[in-house]
Amino acid sequence: MKFSITQATITDADELTSFITSIWKNMEHREWFAPEEDKDYIKSLLSTHTGIIWKAIETVSRQTAGLFIVVFPGKNSENLGYDIGLPEAELCSVAHMDTVAVHPNFRGYGLQRLLISQAEEALSKTQYRYLLCTVHPENSFSRSNMEKLGYTYIKQALKYGGLPRCIYLKKRR
Repeated sequence: MKFSITQATITDADELTSFITSIWKNMEHREWFAPEEDKDYIKSLLSTHTGIIWKAIETVSRQTAGLFIVVFPGKNSENLGYDIGLPEAELCSVAHMDTVAVHPNFRGYGLQRLLISQAEEALSKTQYRYLLCTVHPENSFSRSNMEKLGYTYIKQALKYGGLPRCIYLKKRR
C-alpha cells in the first residue's frame, strides 16, 4: 500500500475532526487516546498557527488513512516542558508530538512512524529542539514506535484530567 503525506490546511479541519472522533469511538481502549474535546480544536490550531497537521492519504482509494498533529504550546501551562523541568527560557523550544490516529484499515503499514518522521523532518528547520509526547503506559505499540524513533522515556505523570501517561523526549541540537 502507498500513502501520500501532505500538510493539512484549514479546509481539512472538519474532515480531520470527524476522522479523530470516529477513531476514538471505535477504540477498544479509549483511555489510551485523549482527543481534544473542543470540536473546533483542529480549526483553531491551523488558523492560529499553534500546530501543524500531516495527513496520510492512501493513493488508490484516496481515503484518509491517518493523521499526526504537532502542537506548539509556548508557555501554556500544559507544556510538557514543565513536567520534565525545562528552564523557562527553553519552553518556547518545545513541540508536542501530540496526536496520531490511524484508520483500522491501514494499521500495520508503519503509518505512525512515517507521519512522525515527516513531522520531525519539517521541524528540523525550526527552533523546536525538544520534541515531547505522551503515551498511555499500556500502549506497547506506540511506546515501541516512539523508542524506535529515538524518543527516551522520561517519567510517568497524570495528564489530560488524571489519565496516566509516559512522557517521552527527543532532543535535537
